Amino acid sequence: MLRESGRYPLTGRGDINTYAVFAETARTIINARGRSGLVLPTGIATDATTAPFFGDLVRQSRLVSFLDFENEAYLLSHAVHHSVRFCLLTVCGGAARANLASFAFSTRYIQDLPARRFIMPPEEILLVNPNTGTTPVFRSRRDAEITIGIYKRVPVLWRDSPEENSWGLSFLRMFDMANDAGLFQTRNQLENARWTLTGNIFVSGRKRMLPLYEAKMIRHFDHRLGTYEGQTEAQANMGTLPRLTPQQQDDPDHVVMPRYWVQEFDSINEQKSKPDKPVYNLGTTSRLGARSWHRDWLIGWRNICRSTDERTLICGALPRAAVGHAYPLALSASGRIGCLYANLASFVLDYASRQKLAGTNMTYGFVNQLPVLPPAAYQIHPPWSLGSPLSAWIESRVLELTFATWDMHAFARDIGDDGPPFRWEEGRRTLIRAELDAAYFHLYGLKRDEVEHVMESFDALRRREEKSQNFGEFRTKRLILDRYDAMTKAIQTGMSYQTVLDPPPGHGPRHPAR
Repeated sequence: MLRESGRYPLTGRGDINTYAVFAETARTIINARGRSGLVLPTGIATDATTAPFFGDLVRQSRLVSFLDFENEAYLLSHAVHHSVRFCLLTVCGGAARANLASFAFSTRYIQDLPARRFIMPPEEILLVNPNTGTTPVFRSRRDAEITIGIYKRVPVLWRDSPEENSWGLSFLRMFDMANDAGLFQTRNQLENARWTLTGNIFVSGRKRMLPLYEAKMIRHFDHRLGTYEGQTEAQANMGTLPRLTPQQQDDPDHVVMPRYWVQEFDSINEQKSKPDKPVYNLGTTSRLGARSWHRDWLIGWRNICRSTDERTLICGALPRAAVGHAYPLALSASGRIGCLYANLASFVLDYASRQKLAGTNMTYGFVNQLPVLPPAAYQIHPPWSLGSPLSAWIESRVLELTFATWDMHAFARDIGDDGPPFRWEEGRRTLIRAELDAAYFHLYGLKRDEVEHVMESFDALRRREEKSQNFGEFRTKRLILDRYDAMTKAIQTGMSYQTVLDPPPGHGPRHPAR
């Protein structure tokens, strides 16, 4: 009845939850000049399933107020878990249009509500989430002002209507770790079958088994974050992986070992120009081929994350391989993939993603509504440099950060470099990343006080660095602000920005050529 009666066109779909149906009922039965008020899970405004309902409230100017609470102080009841988030949703009838709506987010105590409450035109929600109409989850009025300012200057990555996909993106979940488990092989199985391990790829004649990368093996500018080689039982119980030593990071031939391997081709005949009816979608190549992807590298992001972690939007590039479902792939038809990668890895975009994520799942719906600079933005000269175009300025830094191993040679070649990999020098890499982040703060139009606010919002990262014996301060913030100020000075004086790195990014020390 809920699905087919036509009485619940906005909530009678997907995985139906009764709270959403009651919310739609309340909206339907109120007088044209009346109001309804309900206590509901915050998901009514943030979840994909309820997006049609909340988006329609916004578009029809029926949203009066949305006040979001955390139950940390047990405002609801001690019987309700402290992590539960709920809201007070007020909706008006059709004749009493609400041109301004009242919002508050992450409120813990009733006495804090007046200070956290602010007014915002509902159409600004559509500016931030044009595809779904769901509400962001701003932590403060300041966060709302900064985020809305960003969206006024920078378009979303992928707009549904009218469709705008300037990066030519398609998304892909390659292998489901549960449903596709029958395709996976372990190291013992392959060695017992007399396959030969070369690097982290198993070979038998013309057949190859590719490593299956999982999300926890990858982070920004590092596809060798974790390895299953040498994993202890304690680490396995905690779901963590051993990290590489500095010596291993600086070895361009060192590769990480996965837990599983997956066949490269559906059959040996798939390697020929006319495959002999391969079994579709068993091999890695056929799954990428379905997206017409012919490059020898991939870019994706971690699906599972939290807005309170050190970083939320964690993306990374890796060699062409099998990839688990918790690391969705973003396949772009653009030739400026290095610029897209740098943008996705920036603090300013990470900050914007935190204003949207109420749960722990960075879905396609979140990603495609992030504010990302389009390819055309990289055709100009950066305002802080009188030399090369912005694309070259960005890509030279992405190149040195990404191309530290021979298995990423294809990525370097597609950017325009055919030399050997760069040395892994941690201090140098930190400064390159600070320059990139400072650049994107400028490109997004943030003022210095806004940059400070954004960086201070990364509480977990700040606490770790301040407690570190090596730092004793929020080093990342200091380095980024230092580079931001240097770029500001270059813009104001008309002089080119001078990097602190010698040699400059993209010209750093390299390993011997082969």
